[in-house]
Order: sequence, then C-alpha cells, then structure tokens
Amino acid sequence: MAAGPLTLEPIDLAMLRAMYRDGGVNLAGHDPRLNANRVAQTLRVGRGTVVARLRWWKESGFLRRYTVWPNPAMLGWQGAGLSVRLSSPRDKPAFLSQVGLVDGVVTAIEFLGSWITLGLIAPDPATLQRRTELIRHLGNVAEVEGPLPWRVPETGGKLSSLDLRIVRSLRDRPSSTLSEVAHRVGISTRTMTRRYAHLVRDWSVWFIPVFNFRALANPVVWVQAKLRSSQARDELVALVRKHYPLTLPSLILIESPPEAGMEVAMVTALPTMAAYDDLDRLVASQPGVKESEILVMVEVHDFHGGIDQMLGSVALPGGGPASSLKRRPHLP
Repeated sequence: MAAGPLTLEPIDLAMLRAMYRDGGVNLAGHDPRLNANRVAQTLRVGRGTVVARLRWWKESGFLRRYTVWPNPAMLGWQGAGLSVRLSSPRDKPAFLSQVGLVDGVVTAIEFLGSWITLGLIAPDPATLQRRTELIRHLGNVAEVEGPLPWRVPETGGKLSSLDLRIVRSLRDRPSSTLSEVAHRVGISTRTMTRRYAHLVRDWSVWFIPVFNFRALANPVVWVQAKLRSSQARDELVALVRKHYPLTLPSLILIESPPEAGMEVAMVTALPTMAAYDDLDRLVASQPGVKESEILVMVEVHDFHGGIDQMLGSVALPGGGPASSLKRRPHLP
C-alpha cells in the first residue's frame, strides 16, 4: 500500500473497535503491539493484514504516534476535561503553544472552528481549579466549559517500581517494540509482555493513540446529543449507524453533572463533507433528542510535561527518590 490520504474502510473501524474498551472510542485503548494476533483472530483475517493496515495508518499520518500514561488515580492524581472556545479559529496555533506550557495539560482535541477540548491532571481539586482559571485567562480565550472530572474505573493494585520503569521506558521511546523495551528495562520479553498486558487490562496503564484526522480522505465528526431517555440513546446510535456505518459510540471517561441529563456521543466518518448537513438534520429530527451538536475533528495533540511531572512527584516503591524518574521538558 502506498502512503497517502487514508480512506477509512470497515476493517479500520473493526480495528479501532478492537483497540478500545467495550467496542467504543475511549480515553485509553489496547496497545496493538500486544493485540495484533487477537485483533486478526477477531476480524478473521491474517495477522499480516492487521500489521499492514497499522503501517498504513502511520505512513499516511493518521496515527502520528503512541503514548503511555500511568492511570493518574494510581498515583493519587485526578483528571478532567475542559472545553475551550477561542475568539477566532486563527488563534488556535498560538493557544496550543501557550496551553502546552501550563502544568497538568496532557492532551487536546482540536475541532474545526473555535473549539478545543483539553485533558488536564492535578494532585488535588484546588490545583485543578487553579489550572482551569489560568487557562481561562490565556489570551483570546472566549469561553471555558468545565472542568468535568474523568470517571476512572477501579484498578486491582498498585504500581511497582518495575511497573514505573516499564512506563518510563515506553514513554521515552513509544515506537519501540516490546522486546526493545524489555531489553532497556532489564527483563525478558515474555515478562515484559505479560506484565504490560496485565497493566493495560487492569486500567493501571493507559495506552493513548495520537491521531491526525487531517490525514484521512473521510471527514470525521464528533456527534453529541442530549436525550430524553436511554431508549432514545439506543435508537439514535442505531439510526446513525444505519446511515453511516463507520460509526463508533464514544465511551470517553467523563463524569457529567446531573443537570447535563442523558447524553450520547459518537465518532462518525462521513463519506464526504457534504454529508455533514444531512447528518445534522438526521440527528436533530429525532423525537428523543432535546439538542445536538456536531463538530468536525481535526487533530489530537499530546503534551508530555503533565504526565512526567506526575511521575516525578511520586516516590518509587521501596523508598527510591522521585528524582530517579528523569523529567523531560514540555513538548507543546
């Protein structure tokens, strides 16, 4: 396959579904380095087909890179989502450069237009609020919604010194094979694979793919709607999938406030940009939908400083100094 704009196909949707939890887009996924065989078996295709498709994701620029986070809750930290509207879409490059230097900002989803959704972490609610206020007062910020806390599932244990070494090595060289990571950590590939797979399954470590939707031939949109009932949610998801088969429900771990009511979100690949208005009318016309919004997804940005600061603030199990976890500079 030649590199170039990637036209999404059913196998891409199936692979994305296999990469995420419960068949929907989530904050964290499964590392395909662990699951290429399982994905191939699930899709009933050869492992080479899955590997080749992943290679094209990278060569086309759709999958920019991987990153790995320890679950913030495992280290006593908390995370939240923040929606930011800028005065103008032209302000986005400058804003992203600025916000990448704010302590605790770890990710951003850029949408077409003036909206950007941020992910940020902090050791306590007061610090989270201070960081939110700092972002609110950055230049050209017109509106801020949130923060909405991440709803993090429970994990089964604590991170050991070996676990932290694995995470650090994966973060330092995220494109390495697991055997290369094992060599740097000083363990066997079998031990590395087994331990890392357990950490990902247990939600102790989060695998984060960083996507660039500009590299796709298909426009990808974020569909969000407030609904009157859970039945309306199921009906809407089924209806959108019927008209636009390349649709995945969103399972982003955000704890919505009670006043937000019942909500549903989906990530949908459209055949062309001309289908945007048709999708908007389809969603808004459903009797169970109170209000809806559709945003065109542009790019995911990741910032290393927040996660590295969190790692550096935690003493190693067994009494090792936190400073032994070398920090890296912010990468806006």
